[in-house]
Formats: sequence, C-alpha cells, structure tokens
Amino acid sequence: MLSSLRQYRTGIRSFICCSLILVFSGLLSTPLKAQDSEIGLELGGHYYLGDVNRKLNLGSMKLGGQFFVRKHLNEGISLRMSVGGGSLQGADDEAFDVFSANRRASFDGRFINADLLMEYHFLDYRNDRLQQYWTPYVFFGLGLYAMQGEDNFGNNLNTGAKFRLPVGVGFKYRFNRRWILGISTAAIKTNSDDIDNVSASTPTIKNYRGGNPNDDDWMFYTAISISFTFQKLYCPEGWFKQ
Repeated sequence: MLSSLRQYRTGIRSFICCSLILVFSGLLSTPLKAQDSEIGLELGGHYYLGDVNRKLNLGSMKLGGQFFVRKHLNEGISLRMSVGGGSLQGADDEAFDVFSANRRASFDGRFINADLLMEYHFLDYRNDRLQQYWTPYVFFGLGLYAMQGEDNFGNNLNTGAKFRLPVGVGFKYRFNRRWILGISTAAIKTNSDDIDNVSASTPTIKNYRGGNPNDDDWMFYTAISISFTFQKLYCPEGWFKQ
C-alpha cells in the first residue's frame, strides 16, 4: 500500500510539472503585448454522467478550479492554457432501475488536468471605442487528465493519463481595461469508462451489473473566473522628453 501511495504521489508530481511546463512554455513563446495576454483564476463545480450516475444530479457537484493564461490572437479568437484539478463523485440511484438497485455502487475520486482551448468571441468586447463591454463565446480544445480514487467496495480506481475533449459556452464582462469576469459551462468527453470504476471488465461486479462498454463517462464543469489583462503604460508626450 505504501509503495502504491509513493507511486501515486510521484505520478501526480510528474503530471503537475509537465502541465506547468506546457502552460508557461506556451506563455513565454509569445511576447506579452498590451491587451493581448491575461492571467486568471477559475473556481467552479464538477459533476459526472456515466454508468453510476445516468441523469443530471447537481447534488453530486464537487469543487474544482484552474489557473489559466489567455493569449488573444485577434478581436475574436483567443488561446487559453490552463492547469487545474477537482473531485468527482457518484452513486447508484436505486429508483433508476433494478440493476442500479442491486449493484449499489458509488465512488469518490480526485483528478488533475491541463488543457489547451480555443475561444471564439461573438462581439469585440475589448475595443474601448465601441463601448462594448460584454460578449458570449464558445470554446473547444484538447487536454490531459489523470484521476485516482476509490469505490464503496474498497477498490482503488486509476484512469492513468488520458486525453480529454472539452467543449462549452460562456459569457464575459469587462469591468475596465484590466479586469474581466467570466462564467462558463463545459461538457468534457473523458475517453474513459473507468471514471466510476464500473465497467464490463470490473472484476468485483458481475457481468450483468457492469457498465455499458460502448458509452464513455463524461465530466461537466460550470465555473466563474476572474482575469487580469496586461497593460502598457503610456507617458504624455512632452513631459519627459528632452
């Protein structure tokens, strides 16, 4: 058990280091120009849909968050690089069907992630001349995540490092030239059927109680963010010129 715990911690450290290198290398590869780059923090809730939880249940939402860097390519398109983590939980609803009632499975897990997203803004909300301070937007991208946890049968769950595909919608409001408030919601394809530790290959669950092998688990994430925009300061001409 101690050896598996050490491996888990070592794997988590390696994942975090690689994720941070990915984010900051992306940031450093492009110069920070006025109004072209942001840094921010995002907090929200994660929930999941899969073999154990097959309908929307906001009561199972768990806290999560991300640190991100955003690079504006033009008035409409931005790239966002983020590193974060969170928790997921789920439990069989005995009223859903007889298999859920007999299986009575549940799980609790923790994950970390790194994402690269492309955002498209419908309105030019950063142009002071237009006096347009808000915009809806859509986003999609590619990311990596790793999740570990346990189920109610005492089994450990471990997805390993896997790709994930986030897609979502959001809204941004610019308070001033420096600060932007955002709200967004995303559906995330996990490319895994092991989030809940219930699948057709789970050894402790009989075949007829196993999950659907043709349907991967999904994450959902709704969050509020605040970001700071880098600004270039201009001195009035003539004051300090010799």
